[in-house]
Amino acid sequence: MTSPHLYLNLLGPFEARLQDGGVVELRLKTARLILAWLALRPRQSGSREEIAALLWSERSEAQAHQSLRQTLAVLRRSLNAEASEVLKVDREKLSFASGMVQSDVALLEVEADSPVADLEQAVAQYKGEFLEGLNVRDPLGQQWLEARRAELRAIATKRFEWLLGAYERTARHKDAEPIASRLVEIDPLAEPGHRALIRAHLAAGERALAVRQYQRCRDILLRELSVEPAAETKALLRLAADPAPYHLDAAPTVRDQSLGRTQQTHNLPRQMTSLVGRDGEVEEVLARLRRYRLVTLTGPGGAGKTRMAVETGFRLAGGYADGVWLVELASIADPQLVGEALCGALGVPVAGDRPAIESAIAHLQQRDVLLILDNCEHLVTASARLVEMLLGACPSVSILVTSRESLAVSGESQYRVPSLAYPARSEAISPAVAVAHSAVQLFVDRAAAMIDGFVLDEGNAPAIASICKQVDGIPLAIELAVGRLKMMGPDWLASNLGASFMTLRRSTRAGPRHHQTLRAMLDWSYDLLQAEEQALLRRLAVFAGGCSLASAMRVASGEPIAEDEVFDLLSSLVEKSLVAVDLTEAEPRYRLLETTRRYALEKQGETGEPGRQRELAAYLIDRFTEARETWPRTPTVTWLGRYEPELDNVRASLEWAFGAEGEAKLGVQLAALSIRLWDELSLFRERERWSEAAMLQIDKATPPEIAARLYLSRTSNSAHGDHSGFSFADQAVQLFRSAGRDLELGEALARAGAALLTMETIGQALPYLEDALKVLEPLGPTKPLSSCLRSKGVAAYLGGDVAAARTLIGRSMAVCRSVGDSRGVASAQIALAEMDFIAGDVANAIDGIRRMLGGPDHNRRQATLGLSNLASYLLSDGKTELARQAASESLREARALGWPAAIVRAGEHLALVAALEGEAELAARLLGFTEAFYAKGSASREWTEQVTHQRLVAELSKRLPPPRLNAAMQEGAGWGEQQAIEAAVIVGQGSRAES
Repeated sequence: MTSPHLYLNLLGPFEARLQDGGVVELRLKTARLILAWLALRPRQSGSREEIAALLWSERSEAQAHQSLRQTLAVLRRSLNAEASEVLKVDREKLSFASGMVQSDVALLEVEADSPVADLEQAVAQYKGEFLEGLNVRDPLGQQWLEARRAELRAIATKRFEWLLGAYERTARHKDAEPIASRLVEIDPLAEPGHRALIRAHLAAGERALAVRQYQRCRDILLRELSVEPAAETKALLRLAADPAPYHLDAAPTVRDQSLGRTQQTHNLPRQMTSLVGRDGEVEEVLARLRRYRLVTLTGPGGAGKTRMAVETGFRLAGGYADGVWLVELASIADPQLVGEALCGALGVPVAGDRPAIESAIAHLQQRDVLLILDNCEHLVTASARLVEMLLGACPSVSILVTSRESLAVSGESQYRVPSLAYPARSEAISPAVAVAHSAVQLFVDRAAAMIDGFVLDEGNAPAIASICKQVDGIPLAIELAVGRLKMMGPDWLASNLGASFMTLRRSTRAGPRHHQTLRAMLDWSYDLLQAEEQALLRRLAVFAGGCSLASAMRVASGEPIAEDEVFDLLSSLVEKSLVAVDLTEAEPRYRLLETTRRYALEKQGETGEPGRQRELAAYLIDRFTEARETWPRTPTVTWLGRYEPELDNVRASLEWAFGAEGEAKLGVQLAALSIRLWDELSLFRERERWSEAAMLQIDKATPPEIAARLYLSRTSNSAHGDHSGFSFADQAVQLFRSAGRDLELGEALARAGAALLTMETIGQALPYLEDALKVLEPLGPTKPLSSCLRSKGVAAYLGGDVAAARTLIGRSMAVCRSVGDSRGVASAQIALAEMDFIAGDVANAIDGIRRMLGGPDHNRRQATLGLSNLASYLLSDGKTELARQAASESLREARALGWPAAIVRAGEHLALVAALEGEAELAARLLGFTEAFYAKGSASREWTEQVTHQRLVAELSKRLPPPRLNAAMQEGAGWGEQQAIEAAVIVGQGSRAES
């Protein structure tokens, strides 16, 4: 029989291994899904049409098949030489070659009476859910994935039950225990698993554990199904009976009558407020306590570890025969007193010279108890020793720990408590979007309890979202911030939070002293660090946007920290919850929470240690020199993945460099080198701010290449007809030519042509565009070449040659795809939709622009432009209400970007909406504003805008006599941008305006 050339692990995380043991790297989710789909198909074969419809159900048939072709190409490249032998592809179907591919799913195919070894092998295959951790956006694909997971989970569960039955028949109770534990983990309602665990405990003489397992089984069956355990399960409980049997219907009690606690099953403090936004996290802790005897909750101060632990304790208060007991260690300074604190919580007397821990062990040895050890970070060594002794001597004791670092004890399950979720962007956020985040939910809950009539609304939602973001979603910080609302509104608090960050104070004296203010909380953590750890923490504060290991080593090393010591020190700060680490990217990224960062900056000032701003700026200059060189030919997604994480660091470095204590020369270099980042992220106001600051510093000593890039930053490759950019582009042309930088020279020539390009000035623009092509084409496919070809296409359609325009835009699209220029692809899609509109095919234009907006390639600038064009197309198609929505959304985005020309375009479309609805004078005022703007020459109307403009003028001429029309337009011409926006917003809301 032919041995498989490819082995697929589908149960648990996906893995594909070749015959030689090599792992096939498959980054595309759809590629992994295709292999899994084929593995589960009859005869491992299926039609192309079926898989395309399954994975791309929301796309057109042509798009779905195109996506399938691209995915198959990636898949075949990944399989390399094995591809032709393993994967068979023709026009109709996909299939695996016979006998060449095997998966772990196939090994589940056993029968109830199969040999025990076969059942064991089958059970061993189920290492987790089908394609664990993999989810897809397509609803049909996700539905298929969930259905297969449920199906395979049910199949696996049955195999577990068969194996447990085989073990029971041969009295292999010890062997059954891990299998039963795994079964209960997979399906907590699987009663055969609970029974097997009870038998295993009884066989080992662990009567208390058997009773506890029965109680867990009964609790979950009552909670989930409202049924009692089966008679077979109850019979096992009777086997555990002693002369004083348990009464299952009674609440569990502590059996030591001398403690005076016969009716008490816990000492947990009653909470005065509800736990908000933590249901998922508490469920995770409960699940871990079912699997592990020691669970440690770690996280930064104020993350809510204690609150979660107490809530977990309340939920388990009836699940431990001898109760749940909280041991509070925050006030214990002497490690020798940890045992005494435990005995005090339990009410156990410490006799004579006997160590307290021995008294506690003697009391707990035969008891079924959950202990919660709270705030262990300052007593880690003593706490770890205590836990090891308890777990070793007391088989029915489980322990839940809270600490800012783990205890590093064998068998410990560490759960890092995350911050509450907060909105990534707070500007113009709606209440519905804001309240979907748990941090905002907590803020609103606490504020409503404190202030009568407090609600989340359109007016305060952005400020509340901003506050939650500024405090990193830390529950304690949110509650402290809410306390300030009695004295100030959310807007003022959001704007001034930084100034009073560390002095935020509880409105009550509840809680430990080190949680009364943020400063006290951070002082507590900082004072527990070694001197080298304190120094690294202070230095890491320079990274406003986090850092990689490499950047931390370069920027933060120096006496007393050697470069090769940075990794160990950084790892220690991560372990102590003072540094967060993101492991989802190819390169781990480390960052201080903003609360911690501000504290570290203050500490740096207190110590008198010089900051690391100069070192960071020098590092970023080197980093973005590399970015400049790689940008023209690197796929956009890849490029942004490498350099976007440095965005906040670039901002902070430029602030420092152009500030009173900075070095402007470094700022000039960094501003020139970071232009691409601002452009790719549509951050035009910031680009303009920093390029203006840098250009003020240009002198004769400035290298021509640096000056040229700054001039180039004042231009655009897509703002056709923006004459204000021509002089900057022309100066860049001269400087790049003198510096011998051909690629940048070609780009500057193309931008000069774009600045001149209007319907009236095509002849002036074309020489620049043609010169640019002469420079760029010999250099091969690049992003500047695709932009230049696109501008030539625009020139062609402005001149009426739509066929030539389509050819040029097609060439631009091909270049974009060859270098992975996703932004260029989106721009080409916009241009092609424009071609359709010019040709009179409005339906295709609408479909094309909607495909662009629904795809992954555009940035915010392109979305803004696309929405504006869509509004024009919809107006031409008679769909006024949809046009209103598109223009309003474009206006919102344009305002957020600070893009005046886009504000004017959207405003003119909304003016036509107003005119069509009878609001002629309001429309005329808006027209007066837009005419005044275009008269400045900083932008021009292209075809789409011309269509709207001509129709608007005609409509107003019919509705208003010339004197009234002229008067209204003159009034609008005197408006500022904000007045025009307010008028346009009224139209966008569908309200009738007052004339």
